[in-house]
Amino acid sequence: MKKLILIIISVFYLIGTDALKAQYVRTEQFRNERERRQQYALDDWISYLPAKQIVRIAVGRNYIYFATLDGGILRYELFQNYWDYPFTTSNGLISNRVLDVAYDFSNSLLWAVTDLDTCVFKPAEQEWVCLSRSGVYWPYKFPEKKMPDTSGQIEHNIFYSGQFLDKLPHFFANGEWTMVESWKVMDENFDEYSITGFLRDDWERVWMIIEGLGVGIGNFYSQRIDVVPFGLTTIEPRIITYKENDLWIGGEPYEEGPGHPGIVNWRDHDGGWKYFQARWISNLPTDNVRDIEVTGDSVWFATDYGLILYNTRKNSWKNYDQRQGLFSRDVLDLISHDSKLYIGTDRGINIIDFNLDSLWRVKDDDIILATINRLAVQEDTIWAATNRGLFRSPPDTNDWQQVVPETAINELPALAIVSHKKEMWFTSSQGVFWMDSQTGQWHSFPQLGMNISGPFFDLKVNDISVWVSSPEGLLKYDRQRYYWKLFTTADGLLDNECHRLLLEGDYIWIANRSGITQFYWNNPNRID
Repeated sequence: MKKLILIIISVFYLIGTDALKAQYVRTEQFRNERERRQQYALDDWISYLPAKQIVRIAVGRNYIYFATLDGGILRYELFQNYWDYPFTTSNGLISNRVLDVAYDFSNSLLWAVTDLDTCVFKPAEQEWVCLSRSGVYWPYKFPEKKMPDTSGQIEHNIFYSGQFLDKLPHFFANGEWTMVESWKVMDENFDEYSITGFLRDDWERVWMIIEGLGVGIGNFYSQRIDVVPFGLTTIEPRIITYKENDLWIGGEPYEEGPGHPGIVNWRDHDGGWKYFQARWISNLPTDNVRDIEVTGDSVWFATDYGLILYNTRKNSWKNYDQRQGLFSRDVLDLISHDSKLYIGTDRGINIIDFNLDSLWRVKDDDIILATINRLAVQEDTIWAATNRGLFRSPPDTNDWQQVVPETAINELPALAIVSHKKEMWFTSSQGVFWMDSQTGQWHSFPQLGMNISGPFFDLKVNDISVWVSSPEGLLKYDRQRYYWKLFTTADGLLDNECHRLLLEGDYIWIANRSGITQFYWNNPNRID
């Protein structure tokens, strides 16, 4: 009996006191969109998808709206001239495949006809309501659309399909774009994109649908257009990071589907989207990006074809593989520290010394040939999460020491790792655990793996919360109230399969299977 009690006490010690206070995972259940909107503001969840298959345009009081088959409803603010966040399933739209969009000036209602339902956005309530969920009461009438007059000039605020393009004057494209015959736009790589519809607004702007690319914004009298690419490439996003205020997004290419994969650079200063595709760049041999690290003017990409360097100032690319000394071209993770870039591959660690402009291999017997899933820095110590477990390299040494956690969770393989002040946090296929570096004590959450299926791909930590990505959604651990909560598509996620995370102040970005989602997690008007 005494032996059993000692075993139980030992297990409690291994689990940790915080885990004992967090024995289950909370989830929210919403019966309808109105109930969900009582919990979340309209812009608490914002998502972005490719949004390149635009099919209709409609003008409202303050916005021009674009219905897409792959990105919800795009919105351009007419008076302040900027792209606002799109309406997607994250904001309550029933589907991101929108077949038609309309605006009713008599009551300020925005209509969305999707592949699943017909819905109306009510601006006063900031809420989407849908026909199939309304029961017997549906007081709304789809606004009558005026058909184009084919006999006269192009009318204002009426959508024209591509068959009426010959009624427009000839346009010239600005910048790197060229207008060619048959109403096509050509880029600097000689790729051509067809214009499939247009609308002339009250300010004599002509809004053109450019199939597979985005929007053209032209002036009816100057006959010049600006080409505006929009949205992600055809990738499942795996990583998001900042360079100053610009977002860099990489991922795994879709096996099938329209469009082309590539690396995405979403610029902050003008809201523009720029794409870098392997098919056009000789030193970018792949579109499959696992991680991105920024050092000054350099953007480094971990790929399945080696380490890729893009110099933003010189607009130049360089590829590192086994010929330059990499253990393997299968690069999984990157971290920079103290003028060095640490490169995790499936066969060990390489280091680039920026001061010496040299690349070498870490040949420590304990870690050589290990699969380096993730790297992290705590002060001057480098940590590695590997298929063999956890390793660290103390300051001013080239040695790597294996670290064996004293937890109730099997750390093999160690998947993700992050430092926060004096704490080191880790994930494995079984759950989440952490170490207090000051005391040397370990803590774990073994019950998490019992409630949520792993693997746990990534985690981010601050003083208030711990965020963990999983195939079932986004997990949050409340460090003040000692409980876990799971956020899913019912809350506002674009997709439950979440990958890498980017935590910036009150917001967290989630790279998920369908796109990228920004969550205003620290909205002071909400308690999760």
